[in-house]
Amino acid sequence: MGIGLVALFPMALPALVMLPLLSLGVLADPQTQSSLYLNTLWGYLLLLYSWMNFQRDGIYAARYQLYLKALPTNPAFKSLCDWGLIIYAANVFILGPVLLLIIVLVQQSGTLTSANSPAFLAELIPLLALVILSAYYGFIAVNNTLPWISLLVFPFLAFTWPEELSKLQWLLLWVIAIVTERFMPAVSIPSGNWPHGLFRLFLRADISSPGGEKLRLIALLLLIALTRISASSLHPDVQPYLLNLVCFLSALILASSLFGIQALRERYHLYLRSLSGGEFAQLAWGVTYVFLKTLIGVILIALAGIFEVVQWGLWLLFYTGALAGILWRPKWFLFVPCLVAIVVFLAA
Repeated sequence: MGIGLVALFPMALPALVMLPLLSLGVLADPQTQSSLYLNTLWGYLLLLYSWMNFQRDGIYAARYQLYLKALPTNPAFKSLCDWGLIIYAANVFILGPVLLLIIVLVQQSGTLTSANSPAFLAELIPLLALVILSAYYGFIAVNNTLPWISLLVFPFLAFTWPEELSKLQWLLLWVIAIVTERFMPAVSIPSGNWPHGLFRLFLRADISSPGGEKLRLIALLLLIALTRISASSLHPDVQPYLLNLVCFLSALILASSLFGIQALRERYHLYLRSLSGGEFAQLAWGVTYVFLKTLIGVILIALAGIFEVVQWGLWLLFYTGALAGILWRPKWFLFVPCLVAIVVFLAA
């Protein structure tokens, strides 16, 4: 939810710092149930990955790479500097778990030499795993690697039976998922098998500049993770209000993909005018392409199992209203879905 709000309202950025601090207490508590631990860890790592990916160009000084490569710098020293910048950029996401781990070890130093040391060390493994996973995902985020198995496929598989295994067993499976995605070859589609026409242009634009779609995917996944965490601790009478808000935010996140299509059509308007078919037909193809991308998000929401039939109906209203707002008045696109939300609230 935090990243979704940042994508829509940049003023919410400082509030994101509080999310990892709130998550640390849940992740470090030995009494936390496996399902809550998995959802919190997933949301924490998603937020960390997106936070670091935002700063990738700044960490690696992308604008000054030609100058930096000309310097007689030792590779080991350069790697050390890169890791220092990664830790500095991640700040509370990595330093928070490290500091908490040090405090626990110092305060419980006597337990390490007692007969209860094996049980104590077993309780520390989830916190130690958080430190290692935070460093790993911070590193791959700045290297622009998408962890699609460990942060996308694996969590949804784990949602089906979260209480069947202990936290240590789930962490072991998480490591296996990471190793699998590291050695699995990247999936690529030969250009000859790509669709033709406008779909090819839209697909090429998304592949060349995947930042926007990656942000929407991470925002949606983080929204799902936070919803699963929050809904489990709310009274059943309050849960529908939370889910209605999630309907609104997820619809806006997925519908905002139309902004990219409209910008692309504006950028290549001279070329598009030379193609057969009128402007309305090209707009229809663009909206259809957005529908196909939205289908991926809909499948993820359905797999998470957070919506009932009522929420799906509301989501369709909000999504359609957001698309209509983008097509009608892009600068005021929130007006239509907000109007729909007000009407739904008054009707309820």
